[in-house]
Amino acid sequence: IDGRPAAVAAAIAAAARRLGGARRVLVTGLNDVTIEGVTAACDVAETLGAALAPADEDSRHPGGPTIARCGEITAAWEELRDRADLVIFWGHDPAGSQPRFVERFVAPPLSPPRRTIAVGTTPLCDPPSSDHVHLPLDDDDDDVDLARLLLASILDRPRGVVSPRLEAAAATLHAAIDAARCVAFVTGRPDPHGLSRCGVIEIVRALSRRLPAFEIPLDAPPLAPNAAGAAMALTWRYGTAAGAPRAVAGGATPAPQGRPVDALGLVTAGGVDAILAVGRLPPRLDDLFRGQIDPRGVIRIAPAIPDGAGDGVFLRCRELFDETGTLLRADGRTVELAGGTDDSLPSAVALLAAIHERLVAAIALGPEGGTA
Repeated sequence: IDGRPAAVAAAIAAAARRLGGARRVLVTGLNDVTIEGVTAACDVAETLGAALAPADEDSRHPGGPTIARCGEITAAWEELRDRADLVIFWGHDPAGSQPRFVERFVAPPLSPPRRTIAVGTTPLCDPPSSDHVHLPLDDDDDDVDLARLLLASILDRPRGVVSPRLEAAAATLHAAIDAARCVAFVTGRPDPHGLSRCGVIEIVRALSRRLPAFEIPLDAPPLAPNAAGAAMALTWRYGTAAGAPRAVAGGATPAPQGRPVDALGLVTAGGVDAILAVGRLPPRLDDLFRGQIDPRGVIRIAPAIPDGAGDGVFLRCRELFDETGTLLRADGRTVELAGGTDDSLPSAVALLAAIHERLVAAIALGPEGGTA
C-alpha cells in the first residue's frame, strides 16, 4: 500500500475503501485473467457503477469503434494451414514481418490444392499462375474501395459507379471465394484510419454465414492469453466486446453515439479518479496511465508489482497458468486450467471477490454505518 508492505487483508480493505470513495472508477486490463476473473471484475464494476474497458490499443485509431462493434473473426495460424484452401493476402506481404509464414503455413500441401490471391502486395509467386493470382492496386485508397465493392458483390447489393479495374478485381475475388471451401484473409497492421481493416472484417463476417472464413492479422499487437475470453465474457454480459461506459447489473449504459469505451481516452479526458487494473497492461498503456490520475487511486491486481511502483494499492496474484478456470482461444476452443504448483499467492478471482464483498457490505451499511 503506497509503497509499503502490507498484509493481503489490509490491502484488500484499502482497495475497497479507495474504489468506494472515488467519483468515477475505470475497471480495465482483463485480457490475461480467466473468464471467471473477468466475470468477477464485472461484478465489482457493476457494484461501483464503474466504466469497464479492456486494455485494447486498437480503439486508439479512428476505425477502432467500428471494429469493436463489428467484432473480428480470427483464428490460429494452424487453422489456415490445416483448412484454408483460399488465402487472400490483403494489402500485406508477410515477408517483412513473418519471413517464414508462407513457408510454414501456406506452402504445405492441402487437398484440394491451396490457392492464393495477393491484393496490392508484391506477388507471392513469380510469375503468378492460375492458382497464385496477383491483383495490384494503384492508389492508396484502392484497398478500401475494393473491400466495399467485394462486400457489395457478396451481399448482392448495388455497387454504384466504380472503375473497371476494381470491378474486375472484385469479380476475380468473388469467383475464387465461391469456389473455396474455407477462406483466410491475411492482414497487417491497420491503416491510419482503420477503414480497410473494417472492410475486411465485414467481408469475413458476411462470408462466415455460408462457409468457414476468418482473418489472420499478422502485424496486430499480440493478443494476451485470454483476450478472446474477455471479449466473449463482455459481449455476453453487455452486448459488446468494447465494455461499458457504466456497468450495471443486467446490462450497461449505452455509449454516446454507439462508440465503444476507450480506457485511455477516459483517463486522458480527466473523467476518472480511480483505476482497477486486473492483470498485466500493455506497456504503452501502462506508461500513459501514469501521471494522468492521482497514483493513490490506482489499484492493481497482477502477478508482479511494476517497477517503480509507489503510491497506490498493489495486490499480487497467481500467474495465469497457476490459476484454475477457463480460457478461450482465438479459434473458439476452450482451455481448462487445472492450477499449477505455486499456490503461495491468492487467485485474481479470490481477490476480486473479497473486494466485491467489502464494497457490498459498505453499501449495505450506508454512509453512517462505517467504512469498507
